Amino acid sequence: MRPVTCTVFAFCLALPQVGHAESPFQFYGQVNFGVFNFDDGTQSKTQFLDNDNSDTRIGFWVRHEFDNGTMLKFNFETATGFTKTDEVTIDDNTFDFDQDRTDIRKIEFIYDTARYGVFYLGQGSMSADGVSEFDLSGTDLITYASIPDLAGSIQFRERRMDPSSVDVGAAFSDLDGARRARVRYDTPAFNGFTFSASYGQEWLDRDNDNNFTDISLKYSNDFQDLKVTGGIAYQWIDNKSAPNEQRVNGSVAVLHTPTGINGLIAGGSEDESNADFIYGKLGYQRDWFSFGTTHLSVDYYDGNDFNTRGSDSKSWALAAVQKIDRFNLEIYAAYRNHDFDSSDTDFEDIEVYAIGARWKF
Repeated sequence: MRPVTCTVFAFCLALPQVGHAESPFQFYGQVNFGVFNFDDGTQSKTQFLDNDNSDTRIGFWVRHEFDNGTMLKFNFETATGFTKTDEVTIDDNTFDFDQDRTDIRKIEFIYDTARYGVFYLGQGSMSADGVSEFDLSGTDLITYASIPDLAGSIQFRERRMDPSSVDVGAAFSDLDGARRARVRYDTPAFNGFTFSASYGQEWLDRDNDNNFTDISLKYSNDFQDLKVTGGIAYQWIDNKSAPNEQRVNGSVAVLHTPTGINGLIAGGSEDESNADFIYGKLGYQRDWFSFGTTHLSVDYYDGNDFNTRGSDSKSWALAAVQKIDRFNLEIYAAYRNHDFDSSDTDFEDIEVYAIGARWKF
């Protein structure tokens, strides 16, 4: 067994000795399905799918509060095995159910102290996870910095040619962190700033023996009418079968609450491949209807040297989300265009149209 896995297992065995009071239990989840049309310039397919921008999932919390105000929490969360938007291709777009271990999102213990910070142990977010993806637009359930979540396996093709070996997942990335089996520590917040460090391994992927180390600095604060959140992260990937990688990534998002105008900028780079990206979004939200807020946004992505040196990756999207507060429901529609060119090949654009809904419970 790997070191982190052994530590998690030992902590699980020790849990019953921590406290004897009844632990409050909270069950939660969400359902997020839609109809998605993929067009690679030659063929077009329409499919009912699970939206991987914010996939269908279920989970639960168990909490135990100690007399000194500290809290021990356990969180389990898993995505479902329904076919997701990042899995289908133009030729293979069947919708089915295939649950496996990689659908597990979280199996973690969290020891939360007001004075000394928060300690994490188990499968969950590394310190850099989400640092490229701070977003206050309200449309991130269908369009955000992680472009491959919408059409990651759709392959680019030259005009009137067969699909190439390059798909959206290879041509685009926001170089964000991930969820892994890890140990992590977050400091208490100081004037809105929180420092975090983590070390982890791929517990769910048996073929990945790499070691991962992340550090991040995050910020969140309100300045009267302006809400600001963001962060920056450094990732060190100790590869066992390839050169080591270093990444720097970050983002900052702002929302002017009286007008509903919001925006964000994100970016990152990777030293081994020389790949880098910048991503921006402008949004507007307004209470035009009594039953919930309407969110609108436009975004743009520009990346370099993904998949091959000298390549150019561009994408833009329009999105609309209507909230229905009474039912915890969000109805959305979006369009995204993907443009990828290598140093010697000009590919057809890939277009995606989407309509769907997310219900939280």
